[in-house]
Amino acid sequence: MNTIISQALATGMPVIATRHSGLPDQIIDGRNGFLVDEGDYEALAERILYFMEHGEIWPQFGSFGRLHVQDNYGADRLIDSQIQYYEEMAHVNDRV
Repeated sequence: MNTIISQALATGMPVIATRHSGLPDQIIDGRNGFLVDEGDYEALAERILYFMEHGEIWPQFGSFGRLHVQDNYGADRLIDSQIQYYEEMAHVNDRV
């Protein structure tokens, strides 16, 4: 998880990033931002211009981004994930 990307999405900021590492898990292309291929500077420029020319879509992208972060990276989700991990580890130790 890229914390900076999550923080931007949580504030309602649409994000443009490359299809690298875990970024496609955070950015749903066309819903809360845009993904471009690494090194594709023309696509990056096109997406930046698109956001500049279509400011009316920012609230829609922002709302989806906030919900996506809340549902997938919020404190409740992280706590549930940690509990599940510890429960799995406890069961692994029972079998050993």
